[in-house]
Amino acid sequence: MPNAPTWGYGGASYLGPTISAKRGVPIEINAQNDLGPHPLAFAIDPTLHGAMSEDATSPRASLHLHGGNTEPGSDGHPEDTFLPGDGKTYHYVNDQEATNLWYHDHALGITRLNVMAGLAGFYLLRDDWDTGTSDNPIGLPAGQYEVPLVIQDRMFTEDGAMDYPAGPLKIWSPEFFGDVAVVNGKAFPNLDVDRGLYRFRVINGSNARVYNFYLSNNRPFFQIGGDGGLLNAPVSLTRLILAPGERADLLIDFSNEASGTKVILKNTAPAPFPDGPRSERKGGLPLKEIMQFTVGSALGFTPLIPASLRATPIIPLPAPVKVRNLSLVEIMDMEADEPLMALLNNLPWDTNEIEQPKVDTVERWNIINTTGDTHPIHLHLVQFQVLSRQKFRVEDYLETHYEDLGHDAYGSHPVPSADPFLIGRSRKPDANEGGWKDTVRANPGEVLSIMVPFGGKAAPGVPFGQSFVGDYVWHCHILEHEDNEMMLPYQVVA
Repeated sequence: MPNAPTWGYGGASYLGPTISAKRGVPIEINAQNDLGPHPLAFAIDPTLHGAMSEDATSPRASLHLHGGNTEPGSDGHPEDTFLPGDGKTYHYVNDQEATNLWYHDHALGITRLNVMAGLAGFYLLRDDWDTGTSDNPIGLPAGQYEVPLVIQDRMFTEDGAMDYPAGPLKIWSPEFFGDVAVVNGKAFPNLDVDRGLYRFRVINGSNARVYNFYLSNNRPFFQIGGDGGLLNAPVSLTRLILAPGERADLLIDFSNEASGTKVILKNTAPAPFPDGPRSERKGGLPLKEIMQFTVGSALGFTPLIPASLRATPIIPLPAPVKVRNLSLVEIMDMEADEPLMALLNNLPWDTNEIEQPKVDTVERWNIINTTGDTHPIHLHLVQFQVLSRQKFRVEDYLETHYEDLGHDAYGSHPVPSADPFLIGRSRKPDANEGGWKDTVRANPGEVLSIMVPFGGKAAPGVPFGQSFVGDYVWHCHILEHEDNEMMLPYQVVA
């Protein structure tokens, strides 16, 4: 098939250049919108808040550094867009721990289509500890043995163009699940590897698909970092769940594989996650194989897995100054038994009822998921710690506080606590969630609690050094959901 019509950054035909930045060295990114007609113009839905029919020929753009501790004017706010012929300069202070950030488009109402067309890329932040060089003090693979992987799922028409099936009720679809795995812009690729240890910097760049990765040889691998930087110590895994927007820093050892061995990166997660599959008619397409590694004869990088990873261990945040309850709800068309949208706090994007944390304080956010799906919740500006998850009686909570869910029947704000409806004991985060996060899985029927520092002076050990006040957003990182109201502003105040 011919190449699909796509977009890219910095002259690339799809995705964009990997930016390597260093902590303490600010940079500026000059973004110029030279986009032509939208490759997915047929999927633009002007009934969504912010989307316009003009986006088909004159598409808006906004650049967001996902995971970046960034000043408000450079955060890539969904309404801070610019048209073809215009541009914007973004300032990134880079005052945070070394980690795998990524940049992507964030234009209100068409984020899912702009990112699908190719507007995303890696942003590797280095520091004096995790240098990315072969002489790094941790002993991690570098150079050709450090490989970025952005994993997406896509769907194609018979002539090779990207497809985006319409939803059952309107152009917008509740989620997009493709039947082709695309890694770094290539469908079902192969990577030739030496017999040694590799560091893979993995981004789940899919619109909606959650993955449960494993290797076809069932060998364990190690996660050494997450969204916000290195873990305290490597975590041995045979399965890795990764939701849209999440990142994983992985070590995979091929040194014991014979030359010529083929190892497949596979996936068992249903779609939607975790209780799919829906029928394929409703979009629950399985995607069982992602990419292949072919082991060569050359000897590669063969040190031991480091026992510890950080010069200064991560410590728990102190008691919060405020506890906030936040809810995730789904609005259904009862006749068609199809979702119309999902909401945060049962409120629309243009509400005035927003959270206003005080700068340089720590808050506890209890995220109450009343829906049937896992939602990856992303907070702009900050990195946070996962505290706990606990089941609750969903129906009792809804009957008490959301008797008539609907777009014209908004719930009260502040959101009522789910504490009277909790079931059993809370459980700690998974071992590989023990580091700093900016995107986290809120599972159905659970209260997810996170501890959030809103500034570099909020507590000892915070992994970023700057404190900003101003306007930011928090949202579900299923792109179809954030494009259809599952996103709210929040404001850091002095």
